[in-house]
Amino acid sequence: MQSFDPFLTVLREIPDSRRAEGKLYKLPHVLLFSILAVVTGGNSFRSIETFIKVHRRRLNAAFGLRWKRAPAHTAIRYILQGLDPQAVEQVFRRHPAGLRDAAADPSRRTISLNGKTLKRGSDNFTDRKTAQLLHAFDTEAGLVQAHIDIDEKSNEILAAQQLLGELQVAQCVVTLDALHCKKTFEAAAQAQAQVIVQLKDNQPTLAQKVEAVSGSQRPASTDTSITTGRNRHETRTAEVFRATRAVAATKWKSLIKGIVRVTRDVLHRNAKTGVWSSTSEVAYYIANSPISARRAAAAIRGHWHVDNKLHYTRDVTFQEDQSRIRHNPGIFARLRSFAYNILRRNQNSTFSQHRYAAALAGLDTLLKWSFS
Repeated sequence: MQSFDPFLTVLREIPDSRRAEGKLYKLPHVLLFSILAVVTGGNSFRSIETFIKVHRRRLNAAFGLRWKRAPAHTAIRYILQGLDPQAVEQVFRRHPAGLRDAAADPSRRTISLNGKTLKRGSDNFTDRKTAQLLHAFDTEAGLVQAHIDIDEKSNEILAAQQLLGELQVAQCVVTLDALHCKKTFEAAAQAQAQVIVQLKDNQPTLAQKVEAVSGSQRPASTDTSITTGRNRHETRTAEVFRATRAVAATKWKSLIKGIVRVTRDVLHRNAKTGVWSSTSEVAYYIANSPISARRAAAAIRGHWHVDNKLHYTRDVTFQEDQSRIRHNPGIFARLRSFAYNILRRNQNSTFSQHRYAAALAGLDTLLKWSFS
């Protein structure tokens, strides 16, 4: 089908390591049908086989194929697990660019880097620990931009530094968790990215100086927002301070330009008694370039979309934490990301209900979606 031609062209760039006589089922179509199966509710190799079996005649007609039967789930597993994760990743990274608004201003984009563990992907037989992936997530567009496999002998810090060097994040704001260090800031500077990192006890001396400076000088800019929900009223105040005094005579002097203090005052109402209680917390962040309080507040709040939009959906809707795929689990994880981005691009309801509707609507409706 012509609407799928651009997407299939992208998938054809993934190298197929099978021998010529073993290519009964074309790799681009196996990949496409696998992604469609995940879009419509499949979470395993068997579910991919079922999807192809149910829709085989319609798929043959739509894509000019002559498949006499659906490939067995063991064949699908063999084909997919034989792929090179890095080759699949390079092709995947080009896909979100087509789904994203090409006219979007890079300086308004926020990319959040956050790691995720594939909890049941360990393999005691081969003594392989649970696999981990670092995701790059565009919080405004709601699209997965990239992943990187975290080696067993490595960690999220090194993976983030590598990913900053590989992605086109110039002028973008990149948010990271508190564990990151000076070398991550150096990698961000080389990538010409604006970085905001939460400051915690892993940098005690810097944290003390930042807190002291922000308590003794006037903020350069301030932004206040109020959100209300059921039995909850939250006031968030973001203040940006110049970091000159805090980082003077330290190794951070050339790397940190701004300090962000976020104060969250929350009123909670007890539904049973009607009594209100209050909590207040303060968090500090460091930035490698001057930034407005409004932009910093939006980026910091958007960072949590990685957990409540991406990771939650992968765990609950895609049942990623329940997956027992042990060999090369990163391949199926990337299929989920393809499916996630496609669902997000065409979404018109809650994520889980939209996925359910895609399954009920049938293949003809699905073939009308935007895939690139």
